[in-house]
Amino acid sequence: MYASLQQIIDGGKPVSTDELNDPKNIGAALEIQARLCDLGILDPTIGGDAQTPFGPVAKGDGKLGLNSRNALLEFCKIAGIKYLDRRITLDLAKKLLEADPETFLPIQWDDDNKDDAPTRLAKRILRFVRSKGYWLARSPRMYNIIYIEGVNADGTANADTFNEWNDRRLVVRIAPGGKPELLVNDQATTEPGAFYTKRPMNPQGAARLAFGQYKAWVDGLHQGKQPALVQRDLLRVHRDLNKDGKRSATDPMDVGRTFGVNQHTTSRNRIPDFVGPFSAGCLVGRRYSFHLIFLKTVKKDVRYLMNKGYMFITAVLAGDEFLAYGQNEGLESAGRRTLAGPPAEPGFAVFDN
Repeated sequence: MYASLQQIIDGGKPVSTDELNDPKNIGAALEIQARLCDLGILDPTIGGDAQTPFGPVAKGDGKLGLNSRNALLEFCKIAGIKYLDRRITLDLAKKLLEADPETFLPIQWDDDNKDDAPTRLAKRILRFVRSKGYWLARSPRMYNIIYIEGVNADGTANADTFNEWNDRRLVVRIAPGGKPELLVNDQATTEPGAFYTKRPMNPQGAARLAFGQYKAWVDGLHQGKQPALVQRDLLRVHRDLNKDGKRSATDPMDVGRTFGVNQHTTSRNRIPDFVGPFSAGCLVGRRYSFHLIFLKTVKKDVRYLMNKGYMFITAVLAGDEFLAYGQNEGLESAGRRTLAGPPAEPGFAVFDN
């Protein structure tokens, strides 16, 4: 029986992942997953219900399946050691036991005088995500998808007016050495537009995705036509029963995996002024061309490249909480520089008004 990594090391011989999947060895399997999760390489287990916001609830399930084995491969590449598929070698076990997240895959959390505006905003976002207890991918070959409701491109507040493109779709990567990079920062909506708010597809009301962190989307087609990240697992939504275009404590809460709350875009032929019929509760980027850049960026993620059925993690955050957190940090929330214009290619931050 292997109850820990140390017992594997003490045993003096490699152990197969199949052997560790035996229930009697669940202690060692869980420790491996926990260490990979803490290092920002293996996604946590995400959970929640109608009463409880979604977020990380466990660091593993004790089953070293495809995603765990891929995370072990990524760990070995970063650690510079040989990986043998389905094998926990002594070298691997020792490196896992020794690895510390803040030195193995560090993140530069604090502002630096040399930071440009996108870097400073990326750090501010990551600090807020950390404060919520949400998980962050730390490998330079992984990407963090984040939406913030009711903020501008520079991280300042807006009126969050109903039916307008006033939310942000963001992708942040941790570069080698730990510097956060804001790869995508685009106009979006995290809420349904006026059309489906007044004409909901569900008798309980239009879906408004509840704030939280979810692991629920795979590569696919929105409505069978448009490239998108499509819902395949549980999401928690407010039902706008009174059709007031707001989240409120009186909204019915609903949890399901078949809502069709996808991450998609609008029209190839025009950039709409208002959300209107382009969202019935989905996470929608305003501009088709920028949406394709978003997809091209996140599909470079090593988790997806190793497993085309990979389910993407996404955090959806409240802008007022984000702004209040920044003020509590003593950050200046006004007067930041706004960079304009689309990127020349994926890998450049997108700032716009």
